[in-house]
Amino acid sequence: MINAVASNETQNQNESQGLYLVRVGYQQDVIPVQAGLVALSRGDQIICRTSRGVEMGTVLTTTQPEYIEAGTASKFIRKSRPEDELLWRQLTTLSVEASHACQAFLDNQNTPDVLLEVEPLIDGRTLYFHFLGTPSLKTEEYVQELSEIYQKSVASSRFAALLEHGCGPGCGTKEKSGCATGGCAVCAIAGGCTSKK
Repeated sequence: MINAVASNETQNQNESQGLYLVRVGYQQDVIPVQAGLVALSRGDQIICRTSRGVEMGTVLTTTQPEYIEAGTASKFIRKSRPEDELLWRQLTTLSVEASHACQAFLDNQNTPDVLLEVEPLIDGRTLYFHFLGTPSLKTEEYVQELSEIYQKSVASSRFAALLEHGCGPGCGTKEKSGCATGGCAVCAIAGGCTSKK
C-alpha cells in the first residue's frame, strides 16, 4: 500500500512538471502545453499539437495542474528550429496576399461578409477563416472554394517555387551555396538541399 501511494505521488509530481502557458494563433489564444521533462523559458518558440492542429507557439510562463482543466493540455512536439521560423514568416506573409484574393472572390459573389484574415497552421494543411461576425450561410457554402483560392495563391508564390525546386541547378553546392531569401535553410525545409558536409 505504501508503494502505491509513493507511486501516485511521483506520478502527480511528473504531471506537474513541464506544464506551460503558451500563446498560439492569430487570435493570441493562451493554452496549456505539457512539455514533460523538457525545460522551457519565457519567449521560447515551440511547435505543439493543439486541438486545432500543429501550431507554432510562444512560451509565456509555467503553471500548475490545479489551474488547468484535466485533459486539456496540448502536447509539446519540439522547440522550433530556424527553418520552422522561416517557414512561419513566409506562411504569414503569404496569407495576407491570399486573404485579399479570398475577399475579392466573396465580393464577386455579392456576399455581405468581411473576411478579416485566413490563418494557416505551420503544418501547411490547415486553414482557419476569420470573419467579422458570423458568416452567412451563403459564405459557408463557399468555404471549399475559398480554400482552393487560398492554396492557388500560395502555390503561385516565389516561396512555393523555392520549396519545390530550391534556388535552381546546383542548389546547395559549393558553387551556389544558397538562396538570396534565406540561404540553404529554405531548401532544407523541403529536404531538397544537396549540400554535403
